[in-house]
Amino acid sequence: MMNWKKSSAVLMICTSMLCNTMFLNVVAAQEITRSNMNAYDPFADDEVVVEDNLTMKERLAKIKEEERQKISGSTIDGVLPGHVYIPKGTKLKVELVNAANSKTHKKNQEVDIKIIDNLIVNGVVVIPKDTLGKAYVYEAQKAGGFGRKGVSKIAGKEIKTVNNIAVPLKKGIIGMGNTDGGAVAVAAAVSLVGGLFMKGSNIDYPAGTDFEVEVRENVDLQATQENLEEVMTSNVPHGIEIQVVTN
Repeated sequence: MMNWKKSSAVLMICTSMLCNTMFLNVVAAQEITRSNMNAYDPFADDEVVVEDNLTMKERLAKIKEEERQKISGSTIDGVLPGHVYIPKGTKLKVELVNAANSKTHKKNQEVDIKIIDNLIVNGVVVIPKDTLGKAYVYEAQKAGGFGRKGVSKIAGKEIKTVNNIAVPLKKGIIGMGNTDGGAVAVAAAVSLVGGLFMKGSNIDYPAGTDFEVEVRENVDLQATQENLEEVMTSNVPHGIEIQVVTN
């Protein structure tokens, strides 16, 4: 009788601890969700800019851009009249330069990517094959006890054209490990310690893993169709040019 009572007491304690753990995890998840409600989501189909969250610098930049477009008479967001551009939503195939996984890679950590094929605009290569770019870990969770699976979302960040214009990116790759919910539930009911040893699996991305990203906004190539090929010639020096007067 005593053993039964002790066993019941242990089971109740374990159950209580498990419930508290689950409750704390739910609360933590809700806090994360609330904190990210107004954050930019690179995996969303449409980007929503929350005006209240713009810094003063971002507000001034937005006003300046709107005024520039009015003066220039631009009919396409961010593009001067007559200029060739990379349209928003253009899909690019890229691959990881180095391996990444949900165990070691942290949120916001940058990772190197490279474009798999040439990006050709109006017959001219503007981003050559194998050009390096940047992506970042948008979300990361390593595998843990009670079968918690690893999660890793890697989003495109930026890649540059031949003439050094930054092309902002979004979308990317989403990977999740495995978990056995049924086995975890049984282990948790029998023993809290036992549940801790029921590990989920991490997600691994080998070097060379390919995925698709999108151009986040229209990108003015600072060239017209007439001089696009000249501007995008790789053997022509590109960069900041200054004139120095000598004595």
